[in-house]
Amino acid sequence: MSIYRVKEFGAVGDGVHVDTEAVQAAIDTCAKDGGGTVLLEQGDFLCCTLYLRSNITLFVDASASLVALPVQEAYPTDTHYNRYINEPDMNPCFIYGEDLENITLEGNGLINGNGQNFPRQGGIARPMMIRLLRCKNVHLRNLRLHNSAAWTTAILDSENIWADGLDIHAQTNFNGDGLDFDGSKNIFVSNCRIDGSDDNICLQASSREYPVKNVHISNCTLSSVCAGIRIGLKSIGDISNVVIDNIVFENIW
Repeated sequence: MSIYRVKEFGAVGDGVHVDTEAVQAAIDTCAKDGGGTVLLEQGDFLCCTLYLRSNITLFVDASASLVALPVQEAYPTDTHYNRYINEPDMNPCFIYGEDLENITLEGNGLINGNGQNFPRQGGIARPMMIRLLRCKNVHLRNLRLHNSAAWTTAILDSENIWADGLDIHAQTNFNGDGLDFDGSKNIFVSNCRIDGSDDNICLQASSREYPVKNVHISNCTLSSVCAGIRIGLKSIGDISNVVIDNIVFENIW
């Protein structure tokens, strides 16, 4: 499988220069060539919204971090929206994918949402870390997902999703959800540690067209000031065949 190193596309990785164009160029070239791995290594890569493509792996090496640009006006408006009413401040998104297949985010590195720079006040737009819409065959593995400005993930109307070995820390702001699945099916969550300020894991069905079904959550440690696992919040569609085992709840208020 081909490897596309973002520094070869002009990324600096010093945490000061904005590397959005270089990282996006690596993603787009990888997809155009038929797929492969986009590699972030040896640096702190400061970026605004990144658009995923089919058949790619975004690999954040242990020597690297992917950091959200702390400028709310820089985030575009074409990344779908937050389905909860009266919360448009969470419409922006850091990492976005729509109508994709075979996408992986992995590594042993850090994705940092820079949430401290998007306080929940005065209508400030707070980008979610990851939002995926109508995607198939999604793998999230072994990453540290920290300091999201809003929810860490929102996976919508998608199928065949694996979340394994994630370390999620979302205490920076209120609305610090961990893994949110809406209208999705065939979901496998395992070996994750989630420390959040809202729902650690949430299953909901916003429409009857996209039910939630076939969910297995296992071997996770959950800590939150809200719910460890919430099922059915604001749902109008069906939720079925949910299996939960070997979960440790710590400090659930």
